[in-house]
Order: sequence, then structure tokens, then C-alpha cells
Amino acid sequence: MPASNENLTIEEWADVTQLQVIARNGKGGVLANAIAKFLKRKKPLLPFDGARRGGVFVCAIGPEEYWAVIEKGAAAKERKELERITGDYASIFDQTDGRFVIRLSGQQAIDVLARGTSLDLRDTALPMEMGTNTTIEHIPAVVLRRKEKHGNVFEVSVPRSYAGSFMTWLRGD
Repeated sequence: MPASNENLTIEEWADVTQLQVIARNGKGGVLANAIAKFLKRKKPLLPFDGARRGGVFVCAIGPEEYWAVIEKGAAAKERKELERITGDYASIFDQTDGRFVIRLSGQQAIDVLARGTSLDLRDTALPMEMGTNTTIEHIPAVVLRRKEKHGNVFEVSVPRSYAGSFMTWLRGD
């Protein structure tokens, strides 16, 4: 059940597949073009840039590294297509069972996250549909900023072994 007030909503997002896609040796440019093809874009994603295709959000989170979030309804079809298009150029690691995802939304979401990271979360530095690797309160995290119908949402994915520590920090305990 989500924790919520009028300025901040925090909820666990369990019905999502998370894939880490890393270019094989010397295949970074080809992978970038394959990801662009999957996303039906003319140009590859820039660093930190993200884009959607149906129920899939893909973000360039590091050099020759991408993070794909596949929503439950799209999982099988979209995942198979992503693996088909990138399979010769990348190693794909399913991180779903090893990660814990929290979605933060509302006016205070940036303030809450800013307490634990040096990442600049303002719109000018991390606009909508972008993401990156970072740490939050010394916990490794992937932070995605996504635009949803009800406003912007931060999705924070941390290793499941850090979930308790992350939630303790988030609650301010």
C-alpha cells in the first residue's frame, strides 16, 4: 500500500521487469543503433536519455549501458523483441528478482531524494524521461525520472539486499 500525503506519494513497484543491457566488446555503437531501432527513433539515445515504446522504458544510464523497465502487461512480447534486436551486440541481465523499486511522486519527491544524493534532480539537470546510476545514502541506485499522467515520478531501483536500509533512510528513521 502506498504511503501518501498531498505532497509526496511513496509506493513499491513490484509488477515490473528490469533489464540491464550492456554492450559487448566493441559493439557499443551498434548496440546504440539497435536500441534506437527498438524504440523506433532515428537517433540513438544520448547519455542519461530515455524513451518509451509501449510498456517499455529504456534509458542510457552509463557508457554502453542501458536500463530497461518493462511494465507487466508488455513483459513477454516487448522483452522478446528487445532481446531479438540487441542480442548479437549486448549481454542482457535480468535484474528483476535482485532489485527493489520505489516510486516517489509529488511536490516533495525531489526534496526527499536530494537528502541522500549529490545528483542534481532539478528539471534542468535531469529532465523527464531520463535516468542515471548514482548512490543514495551510500546505497547503489538507478534513478529514473518519468512523466506520468499525474505528474513526474522518480523510480528508484536498489539492490534488494539494501531494501530495508533504503526504506529506513526514506522514512527518516
